[in-house]
Amino acid sequence: MSGFGFLSPLLLGFSALAVPIFLLYMLRLRRTDQPISSTFLWQQLVRDREANAPWQKLRPNLLLLLQLLILAALVLALARPYREVETIVTGRVVLLLDASASMNATDVGGASRFEAARDLALDTIDTLGADDTMTVIRVAAVPEVLAAASRDRSVLRDAINDAEPGKGSADWSAALTLASAGSRGVESLRVVILSDGGLPADLPELPGELRYVKIGEDDDNVAITALSTRALPGEAPQLFAQVTNFGDRDTEVTFQIRLDDDLYDSRFREVPARSVVDVSVEDLPPDFLELKAIITPRSGVDVPDHLDDDNTAYAVNAEASTGEVLVMTEGNTFLELGLSTLPGINVTIASPERGLPSGDYDLVAFDGWLPNQSLPDTDLLIINPPESTNYFEVTGETNATTIDSLTGGVLREDERTRFVDFANVDILKIRTLERIDWATVLFETTEGDPLVLAGEVDGRQIAVITFALQDSNLPLQPAWPILMARLNEWYQPQRAINDDNLSPGEAIVVRPTTDADVVRIEAPGGDDTTLELEDAPEVIYADTSDPGLYHVEVLLEGEVVQSDAFAVNLFDAGESNITPVEEILVQTQEGETTIASTTREETGRRELWTLLVSAGLLILGIEWWYYHRSLNRKPKPVSPQILQGRQRRPKNRRWWQRI
Repeated sequence: MSGFGFLSPLLLGFSALAVPIFLLYMLRLRRTDQPISSTFLWQQLVRDREANAPWQKLRPNLLLLLQLLILAALVLALARPYREVETIVTGRVVLLLDASASMNATDVGGASRFEAARDLALDTIDTLGADDTMTVIRVAAVPEVLAAASRDRSVLRDAINDAEPGKGSADWSAALTLASAGSRGVESLRVVILSDGGLPADLPELPGELRYVKIGEDDDNVAITALSTRALPGEAPQLFAQVTNFGDRDTEVTFQIRLDDDLYDSRFREVPARSVVDVSVEDLPPDFLELKAIITPRSGVDVPDHLDDDNTAYAVNAEASTGEVLVMTEGNTFLELGLSTLPGINVTIASPERGLPSGDYDLVAFDGWLPNQSLPDTDLLIINPPESTNYFEVTGETNATTIDSLTGGVLREDERTRFVDFANVDILKIRTLERIDWATVLFETTEGDPLVLAGEVDGRQIAVITFALQDSNLPLQPAWPILMARLNEWYQPQRAINDDNLSPGEAIVVRPTTDADVVRIEAPGGDDTTLELEDAPEVIYADTSDPGLYHVEVLLEGEVVQSDAFAVNLFDAGESNITPVEEILVQTQEGETTIASTTREETGRRELWTLLVSAGLLILGIEWWYYHRSLNRKPKPVSPQILQGRQRRPKNRRWWQRI
């Protein structure tokens, strides 16, 4: 397609300005610089020469040529010349720019698909007519209108140039709904989708004419499509992962595991074409916090991997905070079952006859027995204490164990008493205690004697049950497992987050399990986000667009009281399968329609005035330089012999000069 024209041809009339330029050069006096000894004798001659006719023969002059070229460039620019070119679309245009993770694939001449789509969008802007408008929508996890029905090409170009691809999936339904809402009442609307395909089938109906332009050329990509860690009771953590080859060629990759940024394992894996390979690693260290898995093409393999965003996956070891619990008992099935069924703890049973075993434990439970030596320097659960300790004094026993049926024995509202009711609990006898100012009485009898108390002292958490489980029906009541769960949450606070593996763009709820006023979240790039609780029990964090590890800190008056972490991964086969789609299925006003990829079907006008203005400015600079160079140039000296010869040489004067 070729053809030229002018959008404002009448402005070519400004070319008549060339006539005054010619006249200026023909009318101005031209004299030759000649050095003389004195100007006194020449003054009369100068006055006579000023009266001479100014018309001179137009001689070749570089300054004149440059000035005419400047005028020609500016006049042509004012007339807005254009060249007819093939383009995707013209008129009222809505441009949907795919910014999903797959558009980061680098299979378009070494550039990413998003860069290719951006260049095509800029090319389309250059071919818009004077009355054409364009709306630009970036289609990512949250669609964004970059420019709304604009004729200003600079605004449209800036919107396209500033757009960046995302790291997750694209919400096409929301994007098309946004396009439809912004085009109500517009006639002859044309919607252009720049994408590599993969649009869902349940899209809303599109107004106007739809055109789909396929971006992308190849399908070679290997991705980590699943990753998790798990630890069975009493066993070391294990890793489970899946590596998927979405291309048509077999390949080999290196699967690398890093624990807390330290290299732990590296192995090769063959991944056949269009296949999934399972990877498992057993006996991981139990105390690691964060895991990172990376795949890279094996050295010497000539099969490319066009998408890097799905080559890395992250996991958080939720079992790293598993508590080790030691139970010292002669045999108490109720206690053993009540503790062993709790999540996040490993229970070790030991007999008092053998004494207190060595080892590090997060919690030690004493059932009717206390060691002769000092108590372990850790959290304690003491049931039916037989004697006094540094933290309380046993003063005797009592059979007055009646519990208020209305209050259920609950002394005050507390997280440790939530949903726990002692109203139906019968107790034979209890130990009476004194010197318990450090503790909070959770349950008590009608006589005011404590049944269950808990508190913090000397940097440890201690809970005391003042009666033997065998002397009550508590283990047979629903209150028993609930009480154990509440005490476990107190000893070992539950996580502030309810999920540790998210998709890009997915929101997470942070609910502190302790008193707090601020939640601070650090993104993978190091940026911090501070969220004020403001008397709310939870906050919502949704800025999870980047895959990686996010660290959560819960603060109270500037002090960190709880910390956690979660991972964001691109486990999306729809994005990792980068095979370009030749046609898409959409709902139009005519019904369900299959739209094949198109390229350039219409004729657009690409204006050339910017090139002419640039050329004019360049010539203007050359003209300025040449003019000032001529002013500063010194005249060459003339010898006396040559000067005398010029004076004797007869002059051929025109007839009008002889009058």
